[in-house]
Amino acid sequence: MPPGSLSEIGERILLAAWKLHGVGNQTVTEEALKAESSLSTEEFNDATSVLQAQGFIMRSSAQGGELALTPLGLAILRQVEEDKLQELR
Repeated sequence: MPPGSLSEIGERILLAAWKLHGVGNQTVTEEALKAESSLSTEEFNDATSVLQAQGFIMRSSAQGGELALTPLGLAILRQVEEDKLQELR
């Protein structure tokens, strides 16, 4: 999936997870992610469902509640950030 097809909301969630150190086995709560990304509950739930289906984030339990970036999500976030840096040059 090219980074350009990642939604702005999806980018915000991935970046928020990174900032809160939610990578791999280190999970962060959905509430913390929602607050960090400044999204409504509906926007957040819709976007996290899409990100999970794409394999960019994972939920730590069946009930949800905690999320983390997957290696693929981390790679996509890195690519998005590199593309932004290239635009600045």
